[in-house]
Amino acid sequence: MTIAPDALRRQLDDAAAARPHTPAVVTAGLVLAVAVVAGTDLSLPATAAALLAAAVAAVVARRRDRARRTVVATDGPEAAGRHVRHEQLVATWERLRCAATSWEPAVWEVAPHGVHAPVARRLDGPRHLRAADPVPTFAGTRREIAFLPDAVVLRDGRFHTVVGYDALEVDASVHERAGGGRLGRLTVRAAGVTSVYDLASVDAACATAAALRGLTDAHVRRAPEAERPARVAARRASRARAVGETRARLAAVPSPRQPSDATGRSCASPTAAL
Repeated sequence: MTIAPDALRRQLDDAAAARPHTPAVVTAGLVLAVAVVAGTDLSLPATAAALLAAAVAAVVARRRDRARRTVVATDGPEAAGRHVRHEQLVATWERLRCAATSWEPAVWEVAPHGVHAPVARRLDGPRHLRAADPVPTFAGTRREIAFLPDAVVLRDGRFHTVVGYDALEVDASVHERAGGGRLGRLTVRAAGVTSVYDLASVDAACATAAALRGLTDAHVRRAPEAERPARVAARRASRARAVGETRARLAAVPSPRQPSDATGRSCASPTAAL
């Protein structure tokens, strides 16, 4: 993700807060069309032109609203090591989404008071974000949680939170239904926000949790740029000190002397020469 988490959060909040212009444009176009029709005694060319102009204005306004209210996220070089594991998550997500039955929702979000709300399992990211690659997303009415290759995006109404996978905790358990049967309960914690989902299949919950944990385990913390020169210098000093101690120990050992083949003179041991 080339956009920093804080910058991405601000852009998503701004996109969600932007008011759409399409309804006003459509209303104005219809009013204009009615006025034109009323002033031309239902002339067919004038009516067609007015309706065409209103339709074109509505299409243009909708495209501009989509551009204003959508943030495009692209993957940066820091996400290169995660693509393989993210592709595994996408494959698991798509397989489970296609296996969902039409007569029963595959996922429910568990509210704090225990009420279940249906949740869609999508691959197009949260409402105000678009990416070139698939983005597995739990999409509810007000809340969404999306998994980019290098970040997790949470939406609550018009407010977003963006965190790295080092802040993600995932648990899977079995939940007994009140009327019989079992559900797979998936608990996702990130940035102090806990999202609980009940999946119709226990295996689906375990597979999803395993794929998400794979992204968490793949996270490798890199030292800040300011700390790297000091760490490199410390490693070099430690290596030089070890080499010096080894040479000192070798110098303290008496070197065995061997007669040469031609003159009988002694020569230094190859070990001491090192």
